[in-house]
Amino acid sequence: MDLSDRDLLNYAIENGMIDVNTIRANIEMNERKKFLKMHESRIWVGKDGRWATYLPDRVKGRKLVKKTTEKDLEDLIIEYYKAEEVQVFIDDVFDAWIKSKVEYGEIEKQTADRYKTDYKKFFVDHEITKTEVRYITEDMLEDFIKSSIHKHELTAKSWGNLRVLICGIFKHAKKRGLTNISITNFMGDLELSRKAFKRKVLTDEESVFTDREIEDITDYIKKSQFSVINLGILLCFQTGLRAGELSSLKYSDLTGNILNVTRTEITYQGEGHQRIFEVREFTKGRDGYRKVVLTKQAIAIIKELYLLNPTSEFLFVRDGQRIKGKAFSKKLKSICDHVGIKPRSLHKIRKTYGTKLLGAGVDDKLIEKQMGHTNIATTRQYYYYNNKEMVDVEQIITSAIN
Repeated sequence: MDLSDRDLLNYAIENGMIDVNTIRANIEMNERKKFLKMHESRIWVGKDGRWATYLPDRVKGRKLVKKTTEKDLEDLIIEYYKAEEVQVFIDDVFDAWIKSKVEYGEIEKQTADRYKTDYKKFFVDHEITKTEVRYITEDMLEDFIKSSIHKHELTAKSWGNLRVLICGIFKHAKKRGLTNISITNFMGDLELSRKAFKRKVLTDEESVFTDREIEDITDYIKKSQFSVINLGILLCFQTGLRAGELSSLKYSDLTGNILNVTRTEITYQGEGHQRIFEVREFTKGRDGYRKVVLTKQAIAIIKELYLLNPTSEFLFVRDGQRIKGKAFSKKLKSICDHVGIKPRSLHKIRKTYGTKLLGAGVDDKLIEKQMGHTNIATTRQYYYYNNKEMVDVEQIITSAIN
């Protein structure tokens, strides 16, 4: 009976004539010998009792490495020469880094989607992605950064998005032994002129609503109809909630005049590239939740919502489905068009809320809790604008000077 080599091998394994574990061990041993043979520098035991050798270094020529045991040092040598055999590019490192961050729960899928969008914007088709990671120098990386800032007209804030990607990619690459660049030191030494960044200045009129505009919006809603989504916009003016927090509110979150904000809506790309909207059980803030003190108007709005949807779990439901966060901004812009004011997103209501609290001299700690900010400096820097009409500004200045 003629048997193929594979049949003979299977027969030998099934009848215990060959030990698979022994074969695997021999293969691993031969692999180790192959890579160790590639290492030409001597290995020695230093005065400190540690095993040492020199590994090749493209910048310094060679670098000294030490390990506690001979096996640990050999493992390091093998890892180095294995990496030399494999061609690894920035695309590969980015994919591995993102996968690791998601698997360990360090970022949400929503954040991973944003990182992928930013990566596509900055890296795809750039020359740096066509060079193996191990051959990328600090000069090449600096050129990539400065050319990206210029090409995409980045503001100082949007540069922060690119910086996150670069730091994540190169930290992951260094951990895998694919680069000698210490990205922390590199970023510390990197000099970027303020003039390199585009300045994006939003006027007060684009950032917040004046009292008169709030009255116009409120009057329009009262005259049209108290729909669920319209009530959500009014509630936002009273609480300063984020869109995702607003759309995730439940009636069970209300305790007297306290609103327990404990969840938010996140969105990410699912299989087949469809958008997934999901309620997450903690918010964007540091603690993941906060207690918002409600005004009488806010409580009245919630009671009105209950009359519209007495059997639903969530406050904001339409046709049996929870209303998504983006729907509030879309509706608000439509209302702005109707009342003849500049269209703004729901987040601008949150900035208006912060401006009102600061302008009224509310205690800093209370503002932090109401806004869900870690530090009052955040509120002052990003949520404090002039929301007064020009006639009111003139009166204030006149009063102050006289």
